[in-house]
Amino acid sequence: MGRRLFHSLILVYALCGASSQADAQSATEISFVEICAAGDSFTMGDGLLGPNVSQTITGSFFISRFPVTNSQFAAFIADGGYAERRDWTANGWAWKGSITQPAHWKDAEFYGPDQPVVGVSWYEAVAYCNWLSLKEGLTPAYDSCGRANLGASGYRLPTEVEWEYAAAKGAPAQEERIYPWGDAWDSRKAVCRVAPATASNTACVGSKSPQGDTPQGLADMSGNVWEWCGDNAQSDGGISDSGRLDRYFFQGDSKTEYMVLRGGSWWNNFTNGFRSAFRGFSLQPGSRHKVTGFRIVRR
Repeated sequence: MGRRLFHSLILVYALCGASSQADAQSATEISFVEICAAGDSFTMGDGLLGPNVSQTITGSFFISRFPVTNSQFAAFIADGGYAERRDWTANGWAWKGSITQPAHWKDAEFYGPDQPVVGVSWYEAVAYCNWLSLKEGLTPAYDSCGRANLGASGYRLPTEVEWEYAAAKGAPAQEERIYPWGDAWDSRKAVCRVAPATASNTACVGSKSPQGDTPQGLADMSGNVWEWCGDNAQSDGGISDSGRLDRYFFQGDSKTEYMVLRGGSWWNNFTNGFRSAFRGFSLQPGSRHKVTGFRIVRR
């Protein structure tokens, strides 16, 4: 397994789909899996859900093995992330006002160091990505309007196509799956409330590993928290009509826009919400809830 070390934060990469050996994340370590997808196509949708059209991934990308945790987000807070204008989009900075931490921060049910951070808006997730990029000497992916440069070296939220590809396929040689782990639903493999499961809050990231992981080793792609994507919400028909490679769809990050979330959460009690193709949930970028978090990618 190859490893690349960066300054400030140590980012452990599992190359070409092999699982990382890191068992947990911390404020000084984020584990990534490389999705070797350059030129590969897949069906966005699974027959029952989604537009069910072919999409192409133009380049490989690294995606964090777990959602970002409280301990990792705490480093952003401690480093003055809420006070640093350069990390934020223009609309995000205006939205932030006097906010200095996520909603529900230090709530005893959700504040374990290895639980995924919740109560973060899309704006806060983007600011975290820009902050981390600058800490590592990388070019931030987001401009002041919230549009991502997919070719930038810095961190960003996954596009909706990248997220679904990682959850449902992950590599050219893989068959597409309904759920991250396979085609059969199993409540034991996701942090959820689908009977007999009875989750009452988030769990530590990776609590359902390895049985709930993708073949590449991505954890919590179904359940635990809904995950922000970089895209604005778009109808299935809009996707079907789009011929753009990578299909990154961004209109803007104003409070009137809606941004895509994927993956289902601990609160959900219906199985369709955990399918890799489910795209029926979007929120305004300033929304903050106990069921929403994020993971990050870079090229």
